[in-house]
Amino acid sequence: MSHAKHPRTLKLPREENGLATSKPAVRRVQELLPAFLEDTVVEAEANGLVVALDGGIETTVAAAMAVDAVGAERVTGLVVPIQLSEEAPARTAEAVASMLDIEHHRLQLQPVLAAFQSVVGETGQPTDDLVAIRNASERLRMACTYYVANTTNRLVVGTVNRTERLLGTVAKYGENGVDVDLFGDLYRTELRSLAEDMEVPSDIMDRATTRFDYADRSDAEELGIEPATLDSLLHFAVDRQLSAPETADRVGVDPSVVRRAVRWCSRTRHKRHTPPKPSMAN
Repeated sequence: MSHAKHPRTLKLPREENGLATSKPAVRRVQELLPAFLEDTVVEAEANGLVVALDGGIETTVAAAMAVDAVGAERVTGLVVPIQLSEEAPARTAEAVASMLDIEHHRLQLQPVLAAFQSVVGETGQPTDDLVAIRNASERLRMACTYYVANTTNRLVVGTVNRTERLLGTVAKYGENGVDVDLFGDLYRTELRSLAEDMEVPSDIMDRATTRFDYADRSDAEELGIEPATLDSLLHFAVDRQLSAPETADRVGVDPSVVRRAVRWCSRTRHKRHTPPKPSMAN
């Protein structure tokens, strides 16, 4: 796996496991992220921010940070359920928006997805492929989010954490197709520590730790390790660029687990980088 010599990550006080989960680290993040959002809005001469809310930790924290950055009157929340199974999270998302006192709208995309499936069905390809439909759903959500952002001169706030970004457990040109990559430097465990400090409600904290709601197992379960261990592994192997044996020794796993995780990151590299062009091959 190829990495830049000095990957850009936030300079934060880190624990022995490599993660920034201490009180000083969390408080530093609470200072940095709203300031980052505010500066980005000013630089873009935008009117505010748009956050797609799903009732989960990431979108809840992002909306709260957006309010801290530019004020509730300049933040729009979108609740965009597609499947019937998303009704309960949608209600939670609406409760979050009300709690933060931000303007919010619910957009029901089931009819849009059905129309999409009808149209693409004309190609003769199956319209019930689980992964393809999930990816299409996320892109439809993002299209709606950008429509609102474009018509109100606001920026779309991304909510993908660093764990998801490195492992590619998001839809390409879906959740990661945004204006501001707010949590791009924070691993899932670090984001949970931030949410706990912000007193995010327990029903949100207890939700699944993966966006792939249809998956049988999470990324950590797939590797046979705990989520926090996975984040430590990624920090040492990717951010610090330690070897598989060195990383394994730091986090207490077999080197084969490290190599599997690194290969996983390598396979999904295309989701994190600009599409290749001919000149890049020279």
